[in-house]
Amino acid sequence: MKWLVVQTKVNCEHKAQSNLVRQGYLCFLPKILKVSMKFNRLKKITKPLFPGYIFVNLKSKQSWSKIDYTFGVRKIMKINEKLCYIPNSIFNEIKNKCDSNGFFSELKTLKSGDNIKFIKSNNFAFDAEFLELIDSKRSFVLLDILKRKIKVKINNYQILF
Repeated sequence: MKWLVVQTKVNCEHKAQSNLVRQGYLCFLPKILKVSMKFNRLKKITKPLFPGYIFVNLKSKQSWSKIDYTFGVRKIMKINEKLCYIPNSIFNEIKNKCDSNGFFSELKTLKSGDNIKFIKSNNFAFDAEFLELIDSKRSFVLLDILKRKIKVKINNYQILF
């Protein structure tokens, strides 16, 4: 499978993807889930992993000329007027770090002993040491309070990198 790198217009990754899928192309848009504070509340925001870019699978008999004229697409990335294909090894590594919905999991890259920060709902960040991933929603961390290490279970959306 050959995957093209396609540059989209500003904030039009989802529009470009839906229009290309409608034309029969297979697209991949890796996303990340960011947590931000707005009005003293935690808010989850979905953002593209590579802002302004999507990956499009070009089958052997499929024409690439329609891609340039698709709504939301800026241009196909080219090097010396040749189509820019992403190597399969790199694409597969990105795809393997994403779940079935295309969300890139940074938690898969965390190892026991990594230093992290996590936030509580009162807008206060704690320094902690990552221990282990319980499941897709929770993790264990070691919190250092008054020179004592305490094992705490937290929600994964509270982890900041």
